[in-house]
Amino acid sequence: MIRAAFNLTELPFSKEIDNTRLFMHPQFQEFTARLRLLCENRGIGLFTGEVGCGKSTAIRSVLEGLSPQTHRVVYLYRGLDHIGAFYTQMAAELSIIPKFRKPDVARQVLSAIEELYTQQKILTVLVIDEAHLLKADILDEIRLMHNSCYDSCDYLTTALVGQPPLKKMITLIKYLPLRQRISVAGHICPLSKDQAYHYFEHHLTAVGAERKIFLDNALETIVTVSKGVPRMINTLALKSMHRAAVDKKQSVVDQECVMAVLDELGLK
Repeated sequence: MIRAAFNLTELPFSKEIDNTRLFMHPQFQEFTARLRLLCENRGIGLFTGEVGCGKSTAIRSVLEGLSPQTHRVVYLYRGLDHIGAFYTQMAAELSIIPKFRKPDVARQVLSAIEELYTQQKILTVLVIDEAHLLKADILDEIRLMHNSCYDSCDYLTTALVGQPPLKKMITLIKYLPLRQRISVAGHICPLSKDQAYHYFEHHLTAVGAERKIFLDNALETIVTVSKGVPRMINTLALKSMHRAAVDKKQSVVDQECVMAVLDELGLK
């Protein structure tokens, strides 16, 4: 409906946008560059950002660029309530049939990671999303996983990804041993106002927009209310386009459409 109404080749502002068409603003480029550096050099990395600012998109763009011939990706993001669940999920991602006892599963996982690297030169990349929700014992276990052969070898890359509280949490004294092992860190913030406008134009151009779809005051409202958060820009833009096309049967998004969406979302 939206594509037809606005004569577009694809649905704009989609989170499923191809990596080749991502809006590569400086912060995003720096964030992904540091994550790639970690994947190349092993160790532990800390990557934080505000909700909706593009952390998961950045992770996806980097991980999809890794070759299965050189890297094995293990992505965890929920259900990590205790160490047993942590190792069980890792075992599943590594195609291991876990044994019953937790210490046995841990040994299975660590042996598999070591064998992948020493026998096949494949580096395991462990990415833990929403890492600010992890309990202290799991964070400590992650540190120990990087302590192979009396701390002389490291067969693993771990990226801890989460919201800003993660960055503050790591500064606590009890996490000092883990913090000392963090070799790469990155943070991503909301877009500036100018970047938000460019982000908007980029996404419309990427789907074949050949004319003005948003009136100036409608665009200004979306950029201001979103506070530069890409996810919020996407949500407001798409909902406004839907209201214009479906409810008002028009091929331009005006201020009335945007204000109706803000009222619907309780943002007015």
